[in-house]
Amino acid sequence: MKLFRLISCLALIIASFSLSSYLGYYVLFINLICAAVTWHDKRAASKQTWRVKERTLYILAFIGAWPAGVLAQQYFRHKTQKTPFKWIYWVMIVLNILLVISMCYLQLRHTDIN
Repeated sequence: MKLFRLISCLALIIASFSLSSYLGYYVLFINLICAAVTWHDKRAASKQTWRVKERTLYILAFIGAWPAGVLAQQYFRHKTQKTPFKWIYWVMIVLNILLVISMCYLQLRHTDIN
């Protein structure tokens, strides 16, 4: 299952680069940041020091960093048992997907008009 998630994440990055180099770099950069933030939060949790706010992880998921976020959660075994967090995180993922679909629809509609 972890291999499938890794392949899916890589496929998303490759697909983003095929659409636009700017989009590809954005997706790559934001996903690397999300993985680093998740790692940092896990490390801070184990050392009982300052933690990353859950809201930050939700925002990262909403703006497109959820593939690496899901991978990092599983790899670092971080926040995988916290049910309220998981529900809200998945809501952010669904909202991100709906936003991307809406943007694609509007772009297609705009190109059909012109």
